[in-house]
Amino acid sequence: MITGEKRRALFQKKKKIDAAEQAIAAQERQKAPSGQDERFYEELLEFAVSLANKLQACGAETYRVEETINRIVEAYGVERVDAFVIPSSVMASLETDEGQILTKIRRLKSSETMLDGIERYSALCRRICAEKPDMQEARRLLRETEKKVCRYPLPIYYLAAFLIGFGFGIFFGGGIFEALAAGVCGLAIGAASKFMGKLHANLFFSSFVCSFILGFLANMFTAIGFGKNADITVIGAIMLLVPGFLFTNSLRDVIYGDTMSGLNRLVQVFIIAIALVFGTSSGVSLARHIFQNVVFSMDPIDHPLWIQCIAGLIGTLGFGLMFNMHGRGIPFALLGSIISWPVCVICMRLGLSEPIAYLIAAAVSCFYAEIMARIRKFPATSYLMCALVPLIPGSGIYYTMDFVRRGMLPEAYDKGMLTAAIAGSMAVGVLLVSTGFRMWGVWKKNRKPRGRKK
Repeated sequence: MITGEKRRALFQKKKKIDAAEQAIAAQERQKAPSGQDERFYEELLEFAVSLANKLQACGAETYRVEETINRIVEAYGVERVDAFVIPSSVMASLETDEGQILTKIRRLKSSETMLDGIERYSALCRRICAEKPDMQEARRLLRETEKKVCRYPLPIYYLAAFLIGFGFGIFFGGGIFEALAAGVCGLAIGAASKFMGKLHANLFFSSFVCSFILGFLANMFTAIGFGKNADITVIGAIMLLVPGFLFTNSLRDVIYGDTMSGLNRLVQVFIIAIALVFGTSSGVSLARHIFQNVVFSMDPIDHPLWIQCIAGLIGTLGFGLMFNMHGRGIPFALLGSIISWPVCVICMRLGLSEPIAYLIAAAVSCFYAEIMARIRKFPATSYLMCALVPLIPGSGIYYTMDFVRRGMLPEAYDKGMLTAAIAGSMAVGVLLVSTGFRMWGVWKKNRKPRGRKK
């Protein structure tokens, strides 16, 4: 006869056996079984490359795209995986248990900055690595995520273009009329850019047309009395066209070691810069030929720092909307722009050179972005891009182009070198902080097993 105590003991023993079996089953699900057929590896690599390609199309950084492939493949127990990413292609390979090498290549035809897409696809990557579903379920989750990526309607896009021109028209020393003119020029640039996109115009031609329209309209507005400084109007609206992010990221890639990706981006920067020089020069020359008896410029207004911060915030909001930033994190991302510019101004007032001041401001911006990313469990990209917006050397790029247009080559060289030094300093500042956080993450990850042994 089985007593109550024996019955309870048997029940506890069975419970422990069931728990052990469930744990073993869970571990087996998290690993790629040895001797897995080739189809599994092909589906795994195809999924990883597809997700990485989606991230790349949304404007994610090179290292983020490569890490996405590595993390997903390694999460399923495959240790030997290599990923190589340049702005136009994703290449990845893995080695099966039988020693067979599988390779996938995916070419990217077009991309745009979609911050909501970066956040959603990064969240999906973390979920896949944690849950390790089968490939059919993983593909379903990818399709669902693709449908959930939010894109603002066209009116919001045009509002964003206006806000960028208006905000930076004031930020760079313009009055209310120069800011309004820059906002209208921003609308024109946004419309022209959309039209060029529908016609699949190449990068050079699209940048040339948009900058020509900007140069002509800015000087026309000044000629009819709508503002007194055509240069400020151009500088405010040209922020939509200057490859500030592209230039900074290219230097960042080169410094980080992604040389091919960095050089690819630098070539794009060079192409855009040439197009902006020719386009803006042509538009300005035509306008000043038509309106010959009008004074076109005056000294910029030295706005107080608080007005500059508000104007920078407005321009940053425009970029956030244009880059499809969504969710409750928008105020926190915009806060970064209010932090970065005062830091830069204070450093310069303390007597530091411009490149050093921009380096410190970029480092502070990156530190803020990394902290917010860990608090809110989102990629740091959104917070970093918004914080860096007021630091983009838009005026330096414009005056370099203007000196080239007027044949003042020594002045163009000096201004161009200073602008390049500022962009390089920003890249170094971002890289130092982001690398420090990544090293800390690796140290923390490697330290965990030791903690368990103790």
